Amino acid sequence: MEMVKQAFDWFFGLGGTVFVPIIMFALCMIFGGGLSKSLRSALYFGIGLTGLNVIIDLSISAMTPVTTALSNRLGVNFRVIDIGYGNVSVAWGWPGVVWVILGIIALNMLCVIFKLTKTLWVDMWNIWHGEFVAALMWALTGNIFIGVASGLLLLVINMFLADHHAKKIQEFNGLEGVSVVATSGTFTASFAEYVMKIIERIPGLRDVNASPEQIKKKFGIFGEMSVIGAIMGVLMGIIAGFNVTQVLQLAIQLAAVLVILPKMLSLIAEGIIPISNALSKFMKEKFPGRELWIAVDPAILLGDPSVMSTVIIMYPISMLLAAFLPGCNFLPVASLAALPYWVGGMVPYTKGNVVHTVIVATLWIIPATLIASSMAGIMTGACQLTGVFTDKIAAGAVFTNWDEGGNILLWILVQIRHLFG
Repeated sequence: MEMVKQAFDWFFGLGGTVFVPIIMFALCMIFGGGLSKSLRSALYFGIGLTGLNVIIDLSISAMTPVTTALSNRLGVNFRVIDIGYGNVSVAWGWPGVVWVILGIIALNMLCVIFKLTKTLWVDMWNIWHGEFVAALMWALTGNIFIGVASGLLLLVINMFLADHHAKKIQEFNGLEGVSVVATSGTFTASFAEYVMKIIERIPGLRDVNASPEQIKKKFGIFGEMSVIGAIMGVLMGIIAGFNVTQVLQLAIQLAAVLVILPKMLSLIAEGIIPISNALSKFMKEKFPGRELWIAVDPAILLGDPSVMSTVIIMYPISMLLAAFLPGCNFLPVASLAALPYWVGGMVPYTKGNVVHTVIVATLWIIPATLIASSMAGIMTGACQLTGVFTDKIAAGAVFTNWDEGGNILLWILVQIRHLFG
């Protein structure tokens, strides 16, 4: 078993931009896509993911000084450190990691065979969401079985939610035969679905039309994504107290994010098409009459222009919420990387309406921030047990984050644990 764990560690250590294309290549070959289509699919997927990481890193590096300046101007000082996606190291470093991987593969196969799900779980990277919940429950209880069960519970819930939201995601993003199993897409889509039912009953608010296309139509050149990004950069830079050079640099950086990101997503989508086609053909032959979907990375949710338009607006809103929200003990700077994926899960239900998406995202961030604040002690304990940030913890540091740290299911499991002592 130790050899199996080492093999998994090595494979996942290659990084998502390497092992995800390898998995995609293998799947396309297995399902009869042929060498040329499989290789092209894998390379385009890897190139798209690499470009996506670069542009999101640019977004975060551009906004970090802004959020820091805003927090200084607001006079807030938080004792808990936001580690963003640093919790991924915890997810892949706890003792039961192999059992969660094997468990979800087995459960998914059984559910497919017995027609309980249409989703084929091939998105190996995003198993980390369940691994992290498992690691925290193991850290809290000291019981590997409870950890594995907790992680699998989250992943199975995500699998069924992926089924529920698949058609909506496919229609909005113009992709066939895919679903999203990552918590950042499933939970936020579920939240948006129910909030929109309320918004659609509010006269006036339900009639607001603020899609990127409508904005562009009404405002001409000032509705272009590049111009919107530049204007947002100028306004944020001025509010943050930047000098002229810094303001202009921020304007160009945010404009670049809005223009380049959709192009990277088109490469990922182009990589998915051969796999989806090969899988569809294979399933029609092996399972006549069955409709099955391939689970893909939530990066596919970021292609619509409304996503990054909303994300840029949500950056300062997030900082203000954290600054004035009672019970919040951290400033979500590193966690801003989760915003594009959260918003990507929401827009199929808000139909790309920027105003509605901002409302949904704001309502989502409030409980996520409070839950993440309450999880700081447990998360720090999990970091220590898995050897992550141990030197900083020894010096008194405490950590938390939004994505999975603000997971409501994790919070419920922790409350149940506390209830039973």
